[in-house]
Amino acid sequence: MNWRKSIQNLFLAIGIVALVAMCHSLGFQEIIAQIKQTGLWLVPILGVWAAGYVLNTMSYKLIIDTPEKSKVPFIILYKITVSTFAINNATPMGLAGGEPYKIMAMSPLIGKKKAASSVILFSMMHFTAHFIFWMLSALLAVFLIPMDCTLAAVLTATFAICLTLTIITFKGQQSGMISKTLKLLQKMPLIRKPVARIAEERRETIETIDEQIASLHKHSKTRFYITLANELAARVLNCAEIHFMLLAFGGEPDFADSIIIMAFVSLFTNILFFSPMQIGTREASFILIFKILALNPVWAMSVSFITRIREIFWIFIGVVLMKIKDGKAEERQSP
Repeated sequence: MNWRKSIQNLFLAIGIVALVAMCHSLGFQEIIAQIKQTGLWLVPILGVWAAGYVLNTMSYKLIIDTPEKSKVPFIILYKITVSTFAINNATPMGLAGGEPYKIMAMSPLIGKKKAASSVILFSMMHFTAHFIFWMLSALLAVFLIPMDCTLAAVLTATFAICLTLTIITFKGQQSGMISKTLKLLQKMPLIRKPVARIAEERRETIETIDEQIASLHKHSKTRFYITLANELAARVLNCAEIHFMLLAFGGEPDFADSIIIMAFVSLFTNILFFSPMQIGTREASFILIFKILALNPVWAMSVSFITRIREIFWIFIGVVLMKIKDGKAEERQSP
């Protein structure tokens, strides 16, 4: 068994363990009861993410098609995208699992260096879309939520921090930032020497990756902004799952409320990213934002529970897709 197969099986095991752990923590009887309560609304709730992953895949394809088009079929990219997000949802720190898997899966198809640079750039685009989404949601909240001093200060700080991070990632996407990041790390006492050694030993590789990261903006600014727009559209589209859940529970929600709920919960859980599978943090964030929006607090727990069921479903799909092979794709090797 080669190392690539071993690592793939490790990621597969992580997904299966997380799947079992989530089902056990929720309770199989409760899962069945919530599915019955949600009824046919569960179909569009799950379908929203299928469509969102299409947008994510379109973004990634735009990245790997620069400057020349790749020959990787869209369906293969979609399969890898779904599995990547499944691993991210299954691991406490997300990117510690999903992105390495994606690099490993893409390396035989487009080469190791381009796989690494494309995954880094996609992650930067993904984060930038999050920052913009949180900024726009903060502005939306100003018009929809009664303000007090505390809430106004929180929204102002959120907007300012996200704007700063957006500017930083924009600059990194335009010029590459691996070399700059390593130079910054070399100034830190405890890690100065090992980082300097890595930077020197891998200098040529790092420069190539930085050049490839910057290539999308360099060769086609239009494609760059379309990629970012796709990622932002995916964030907004995913808000529809909250909308469908509230409709399933008998509410009459505004889509703007669903955007604010999704933005608040995603921001809260990303700040507490170290929580294993966001257990506890997500439930608390739903209860808090429902209270702020003066929505039925009972719905908060139901929405949180259905969100978990949706995650379980897509983790399962991602794990299954990891074991589905495409012979033609696997025969396509890049240097």
